[in-house]
Amino acid sequence: MEEEITIQERLREVFEALGITIYQIAKDLGENSSKFYNILNGRANPSYDTIARILQSYPQVSADYLLRGVLPVLRDGNARVRQTAVDEPYRDVPYLPVKFHATFVETYTEGFGYADFGAYQVHKDAVGFLKKPVVIEVSGNSMSPQLVDGARIIATEVNQGDWMYQSGGVFAVVYRDFFVVKRIRENELLTRQYLTLHSDNPLGGSISVPAQDLRGLWKVHGIVFAPVS
Repeated sequence: MEEEITIQERLREVFEALGITIYQIAKDLGENSSKFYNILNGRANPSYDTIARILQSYPQVSADYLLRGVLPVLRDGNARVRQTAVDEPYRDVPYLPVKFHATFVETYTEGFGYADFGAYQVHKDAVGFLKKPVVIEVSGNSMSPQLVDGARIIATEVNQGDWMYQSGGVFAVVYRDFFVVKRIRENELLTRQYLTLHSDNPLGGSISVPAQDLRGLWKVHGIVFAPVS
């Protein structure tokens, strides 16, 4: 008996046949691209409304294929495939909003993956050549005026073997059960076995964290969103 193709697999075939990115279809349907990543990765099923809107927006898609897996993927006729830019100016980057900080800290372990994160669109110039970047939403004003509550920053994870060499920049840090964004001025992990995390806001103070309490470190490379005050 031939194995039935899942709706997720059929959607992937449809998107490939259309030559369309997840970002573009989410934009066309007025949806968040993270919704389609979750669907294609099998973490969610598309609603009837979503399928109906895909068929309405892309009339060349065969309803028989999308709903029942009956080939062909695209219908014959003169319906034209929507054109997407050859070089899409935005990139989908894993996104960690404030409301997920606590859950992230609870589940973070060595070798953690970002597959369960939603996505945030970042201009390709901000992503550049960063390796596995992540967007993090800032909580609180301890790093103001540069980083205020609600700002979103792009960062990359630092390998544990390199933690002792990080200084002179802003970092997202997981230690014990805390997730903070702070500045490292002088790194004393080698000499005194602790790391002092500083606030840019004079009222925020500083935190001295023993080496054994550090769990994760991300170097901040820039701001991708700054709320209007």
